[in-house]
Amino acid sequence: MKNPFAIRRDERRPAFVALLLAALLQVVMVVYRYDLFTRGGNQGYWNLFFNHFQVSGFDPLTYITLSHWDVYYEIFRHPVLSLLWYPFALLNEWLMGVTGINCAIFIVAGVLTVCAVYSFLFLYRILHELIGVGRTDALLLVVLFFSFSHIMLTVMVPDHFGLSLFLLTLTLYVAGRKWTDGEQMKAWQTALLCLLTAGVTTTNGVKVWLADAFVNGRRSLSPLRLLVTVAFPVAILAGACLYQDAKYVQPRLEAGRQMEAYHMRKDTIQAVKIAQAKQEKTAKKGIPLAEKGLLQWTDISTPRLPSAVENLFGESIQLHPTHTLQDLFHGRPVIVSYDSALNYAIESLLVALFLLGILCGLRFPLMQLCLSWFAFDMLLHVVLGFGLNEIYIMAAHWLFIFPIAFAFLLRPLNRPYRRLLRFLLLLLTLFLWGYNGYYMSTTLLSL
Repeated sequence: MKNPFAIRRDERRPAFVALLLAALLQVVMVVYRYDLFTRGGNQGYWNLFFNHFQVSGFDPLTYITLSHWDVYYEIFRHPVLSLLWYPFALLNEWLMGVTGINCAIFIVAGVLTVCAVYSFLFLYRILHELIGVGRTDALLLVVLFFSFSHIMLTVMVPDHFGLSLFLLTLTLYVAGRKWTDGEQMKAWQTALLCLLTAGVTTTNGVKVWLADAFVNGRRSLSPLRLLVTVAFPVAILAGACLYQDAKYVQPRLEAGRQMEAYHMRKDTIQAVKIAQAKQEKTAKKGIPLAEKGLLQWTDISTPRLPSAVENLFGESIQLHPTHTLQDLFHGRPVIVSYDSALNYAIESLLVALFLLGILCGLRFPLMQLCLSWFAFDMLLHVVLGFGLNEIYIMAAHWLFIFPIAFAFLLRPLNRPYRRLLRFLLLLLTLFLWGYNGYYMSTTLLSL
């Protein structure tokens, strides 16, 4: 298999399109509260960013990490994410000393732009090389994918989803390429992909193991291979979690608890406000299966059908004109409805095309692998309710199955029907870029 990061001559056009789109989106993100977010020196960065950054349910933890490095991410969900950003935090510290401004927004913009370009290219290759649609159709489908509201936001915001999208599309392309070429994934390749992918988002490590099983079949279950591909990365990630928890997280949490207790003793009004805020947050989080451990993030009370219509297949693809980009814990209801029937018509059309594409591609192993990933996400988010109330912010973990399904739908059509579907997809692409681009940019640039 050739180097997946080498951009070939025939990929220059899609790479340029990807760079242009990512750069335009990053301009909006850099301009957003520029004066506040470039303040350097001795600042309370946690309060600065969390009090002023409000883009859907995304967190500004990457900005905070680069501004004053510490382990702010939930380590059991993102075991090595803080460590991956450490070199960039050192770079920002040096730049802050030289320029006097906080350059975190520029560094993050650069990293996410690179991730977006490669995510674009990996998906383009999956559609063109592995599924077999033409270059023009592949380019159209990837541009359509990037017009989905929470894919646009994923490649912009300083959260971990842009990195996850890059790693998942890389894993899918590598697995698909290996299977197409009749090769096997080497144990060290699977282990490395698992370390990185699960290191950024723990649950996505399961998708790497599914990809390994897809390519290697029963060989993926051999004891020696499991030792390398499963036990080794799990041990490394567990060790990283325990080390960071003891070294950084617990001391910081203890200091925070002492400070909160001090302020609550001194200011009873503030104590009441803190208690009310915690009650409101708990109410919107839904009822979990357990109060501790990984099950504390589950949700058995949020209604599933309205969440699927308005959030899973709604907000993920089309922004709602009301409560646009509001955070769930800062004024946005769990369920928001569209004002126009047009939005529901477009959602229904996209879901119908998605289901037809699944039917067309069901006999192909690549579609079967994608469906196993999608089923895992639905089990996690819809059945168990992990992050169900904000499922749209996790769209980067599963929404790329839409253009893959569309490609399987396009592939067998004869020329007249293919032209008709291509025209329909073009109209959807133009509408979504205009619609989501308008609401996103006007909301962010007006703040």
